Amino acid sequence: MYCIYHANYSTMVVRRDNELWSQCVYLNTDTEAVGMLRVEVSSFQIKEARWHVYRSPGKTLNGGSEVPELNGLEAFMQIGPVLQQQLGDQGGGLARELLAECVRGLMQAETFVYRERGYTSAKEYDDYWNEVLKDSCHYFSNLDRIAQSWMDYIGSDMRDHSLYNRVKSTNILQSDNGLLINANFLDSFHELTVNITLDSDGTIGGCSGNYLRAPDRICFESSELLEKMIGKKIAGLTKKDIARDLGFSTGCTHLVDLVYDISQAVAAVEARKNSA
Repeated sequence: MYCIYHANYSTMVVRRDNELWSQCVYLNTDTEAVGMLRVEVSSFQIKEARWHVYRSPGKTLNGGSEVPELNGLEAFMQIGPVLQQQLGDQGGGLARELLAECVRGLMQAETFVYRERGYTSAKEYDDYWNEVLKDSCHYFSNLDRIAQSWMDYIGSDMRDHSLYNRVKSTNILQSDNGLLINANFLDSFHELTVNITLDSDGTIGGCSGNYLRAPDRICFESSELLEKMIGKKIAGLTKKDIARDLGFSTGCTHLVDLVYDISQAVAAVEARKNSA
């Protein structure tokens, strides 16, 4: 057994006076790229956006630029269609995905600047998101069962410089019977892992995972859904395909992210074999 592929997303959000800087670095065996957003704290209005691909297969995706069209927009939930419109498939889609990861990081970091965002109390902040995200995942679909609210989970962990950190990693190993894949999601609030075995034809033979940290024990129940992936061809799955089984009101978006990262990594491995 030996390793044949690595992929890693690393996102961090830091505060500098009245600005937040969100950066996502993507590194895999073939590619190195970065996206960055600089926003104003209270409004989350974008003051600077840029991306760059430094390394890619055959240098075909190399390049980058600032994206002034995003300046003045709020780096929040509704920005997805704008990223699609302004960035499209630039950098093979990496430009859009990296800036989207930066936005996701900012949304998580909001926990530590909620008063400057206009909320008068932790309860008001909790109440707002409980309503907005109602039925969006297993946690928010079972608020009557949770043992603690989001802000209770955060507790006294208030920050003033490094506000949020996240790492997503995928490792693929070759065995005599196919591929063994491990993917991990670690951030300031969650920790979970997914393990998949692939048959020689790319079919999922086994799929399991577990949570080590989450806002509530109820989140841990979502790992049971991973069995639904068994028997599917991983490389051909879109994020929507995966979300049908692992997302929406009964699932977990972080599990969806991990399995999608695995599908992308396997597709990259297959592309490498075909070009060899």
